[in-house]
Amino acid sequence: MSKKIWGIIVAIVIVISSVAAYWYIQEKEEKGKVIMKVIVGDHIEVNYTGRFTNGTVFDTNIESVANDNSTPKSYSFSHSSYTPLMFTVGSDEKIDGFGENMPDMSDEMIQYFNGCLLNMSKGGKKNITFTAENGYEIHEDLFIKINKTQSIPLYETISSQRFHELYPGEILNETVSFKHYFWGWNATIEWIDGDNVTIRNNPENDSMINVFGWNSTIIEIDNSYNGGEGRILLQHNPAGNITIGKEKTKFLMIDNGALNYVVSQINIGNSSVSDIGIVSRVDTGTFTIDYNPEVVGKTLIFEVTIISISRG
Repeated sequence: MSKKIWGIIVAIVIVISSVAAYWYIQEKEEKGKVIMKVIVGDHIEVNYTGRFTNGTVFDTNIESVANDNSTPKSYSFSHSSYTPLMFTVGSDEKIDGFGENMPDMSDEMIQYFNGCLLNMSKGGKKNITFTAENGYEIHEDLFIKINKTQSIPLYETISSQRFHELYPGEILNETVSFKHYFWGWNATIEWIDGDNVTIRNNPENDSMINVFGWNSTIIEIDNSYNGGEGRILLQHNPAGNITIGKEKTKFLMIDNGALNYVVSQINIGNSSVSDIGIVSRVDTGTFTIDYNPEVVGKTLIFEVTIISISRG
């Protein structure tokens, strides 16, 4: 069933349920108290915990759940605000308050989420399930293929201010030798030209580094490449399911326009692009990193509790 048809069905169900709720079970007497039931137009507050089918928590706004070390968390779990979701039922408005690494819900997902809350009362609990087909959409262009052999410039030029930021305590002198702030190999100052500092990378050939979560081997140091520009060839040997954050992602970007796009989208806060990638495939000469948010393409269970209902 297409998402469009599914969305229409959900909308019809919401309307029918809302009318029924309003005329038949909007309120009922229970031990002398009026029990208010959620209908379209109500302003509600909701606590929630999102889990995968194996019980791993991918998001929550409940602080005790977030801080419970015995509760398994997903690799992208991140939540710093523990206030209820607050929204108007049936308005199709974006629901704010989900975790930092959660993408925005589609209109169809919002409609379904709203519909599942109808007829619930304050304190009521329910599990709302999104299947892989009806949940967050997979974006194929966020599976980025990367060559296992990477070319790295032998020289890099930065400002003197940036040098002191990256290498605090180091003296700005052409005799200085130090460890590269990211790659970890030896580096020296090749020359200083005004405010510009040119650094030469000096790794040992056939040596191994581990800066991405996998072993990478220096397989060539070519001083004469491209008229003396020089290059270092690095052979990556990743394994599947290794995660990589955005600060490391940018060091894989050389000559890779797709990765440049990913980083630019992360920097502008596009929630459809995850700032944590995961190695999803390893082939003979390439490997693939998936920058879809972790919740994409999976069955998701939201355990929700109605905290408050207000009307009018």
